[in-house]
Amino acid sequence: MEEEQSEFRHWDQLPPDVLGLIFTNLSLQELLVVIPCVCKSWCKAITGPYCWQDIDLDEWTCRCQPHHLDRMLRLLVTRSSGSLLSLHVAGLLNDSIFSFITENAGSLRVLRVPHSKINDSIVEQTAPRLSTVTFLDLSYCPKIGAQAIEAIGKHCKLLVTLCRNMYFLDSAGKDEPEDEANAIAATMPRLKHLELGFHNISTECVLNIISSCPQLEHLDINGCLTVNRDLKFFKEKYPKLKIVGPHLEKVFKDYENLDLAIIDQDFYDDDFFESMMEEIAMELAE
Repeated sequence: MEEEQSEFRHWDQLPPDVLGLIFTNLSLQELLVVIPCVCKSWCKAITGPYCWQDIDLDEWTCRCQPHHLDRMLRLLVTRSSGSLLSLHVAGLLNDSIFSFITENAGSLRVLRVPHSKINDSIVEQTAPRLSTVTFLDLSYCPKIGAQAIEAIGKHCKLLVTLCRNMYFLDSAGKDEPEDEANAIAATMPRLKHLELGFHNISTECVLNIISSCPQLEHLDINGCLTVNRDLKFFKEKYPKLKIVGPHLEKVFKDYENLDLAIIDQDFYDDDFFESMMEEIAMELAE
């Protein structure tokens, strides 16, 4: 009986990397507030890099002040100690935080930064640091264009998924709306999944992308109203390629689901949240 019992370890005896893997199934708040209070071994695991290989701050974006999000992002990325594999955070407000992310992106595979105000210049400067990225989401980032996309294509040779959806008004205001599509076609031949919702591009641009990206399996051109071919044409010519659009069946649903808190980030702020942020920051700084 004693031999059978010795085969099993107590929770507090599990290696930190195993605990970290288990803890990734918990919410961010549980990780930061609850787990450190359970026991010393759990607190040690939470302060190591094991729990921070996959960081998802998207839900926090719509509940906190911008400087709080910036601070938490820096703390958690630093805690990952270079082992960060996946990061999802919306609404980056400046180039410096994006630069900080790329400085710690040596192992990064998935990067999702939609609704961010980064510009072409910072993406060009930092793209060489993103060479391991396979999934990139730059949707609804109105300040970047073909210059940034080309830099990504030249340096992110492992990229297989690119999400670059726009809102209709943002897309309509771009001076050279087809340049991004042409940059994708010229620099991203390994793409398998591409989203270009609401880009003001022509049928020729779409065909250029398809012919230049032979591994493409999924193309979302929903809302690209200047693409004047119907789905039947694409299905007949490219039977193995799944194409969504260019119809408007998702348009109103997308706008109904738009998180207005991204526009007004003060909306969900309250004293409790600010207090919790301070406690977490103090805990991580120790």
